[in-house]
Amino acid sequence: MPRRLLIRNGIAALPHGPSRCDILCDGTRIVATGSGIEDGAADTLDATGLVVGPGFVDAHVHGGGGHSFFSPGGGAISAYAHWVASRGVTSFLVSTVGPSAQETAELLRTLTPEIGATGDGAEPLGFHLEGPFLNPMRRGAFHPDMLREPARDEFWRYQEAARGLIRQVTFAPELHGGLELAAAIVTSGAIAAMGHTDATAEEARRGFDAGVRHVTHLFNAMRPLHQREGGPLAAALLDANVTCELICDGTHVAPDILRLAYRLLGPNRFVTVTDNLQIAGTNSLAAQFAGFPVEVDGLAARKADGTIVGSVATMDAHFRTVVEALGIDPWTAFRLCSTNGARVAGAHDRKGAIQHGFDADLVLLDRTLAVAATVCRGTVVYSREPSRLALSA
Repeated sequence: MPRRLLIRNGIAALPHGPSRCDILCDGTRIVATGSGIEDGAADTLDATGLVVGPGFVDAHVHGGGGHSFFSPGGGAISAYAHWVASRGVTSFLVSTVGPSAQETAELLRTLTPEIGATGDGAEPLGFHLEGPFLNPMRRGAFHPDMLREPARDEFWRYQEAARGLIRQVTFAPELHGGLELAAAIVTSGAIAAMGHTDATAEEARRGFDAGVRHVTHLFNAMRPLHQREGGPLAAALLDANVTCELICDGTHVAPDILRLAYRLLGPNRFVTVTDNLQIAGTNSLAAQFAGFPVEVDGLAARKADGTIVGSVATMDAHFRTVVEALGIDPWTAFRLCSTNGARVAGAHDRKGAIQHGFDADLVLLDRTLAVAATVCRGTVVYSREPSRLALSA
């Protein structure tokens, strides 16, 4: 049971801007922000010299720290949730899919009991189904045998297996049945996301009209921009109702392209995700993805043919890249790495901001923007300097 926690003297990224203040948490929620808060019954965390922001929210991640969400065995999500808190992540979507329809349903059934678990780490908010309804022409690292045309009935079976906890589905809306699938996803309460797509600009706009409101890893695994056919990139960047996620490790998308996207998306539509594999944050240099061997190449993993698979740079590194590459301040970067991800994950009413009544999910960063401490639902689950934490009697 979380105790009361008082975070003292940090520079907090509040919704209206940065402010040096205290933050009082009662149980799992933030109950007050301001100067000179006193509470003798609360544990205290000294945030002097630290930036305090809403915990990072990763809406697209396949694992990390040696833990994979493609494994049908239980425990991977909980183990990842405990590990990733040291990287400042306080909540995330579980991005997964199986080799076949039956295996996908079984995978979801196996992993569902760990969704929403409130252990000593980040909170898994639900599932992100990346596939199987992807365009084979833009399949990226996915095995072609895993892919199928969009089918509403198949999606509903997955949602039933997941007990309604699928929060986002990535699919190619230009495929036969794609627009009908978009309507079903929206009806279920999940976010319809366009990705792994060869859509033209007009086909992308039809997807938006059918309910697509998000784009999965913009620029990666999709038809490129052309001066006579803008494809999904032009359609998405110009549509004010659509959010776009970008992998900000500096390898998946070049820094100048990140800056170009930010110019068009602004701080409200740009969503930072990691697309991490299980080898992120480890010393491993090789792994398996969708039946293919992959090897680490810098900050990304690649198949033998050079196809980029996923990032091995964790969210705290993405945050630093966002600040440096986009030339923005940390307060704005929290919107890209926390606030917007919470909205995509369907948790914007309780996560992604430091304000009264919200979950006490917080990350404390030092002057180099490295993680100094992480608070998940009012509990300090990671602290690089334990001496900063003082427990009440």
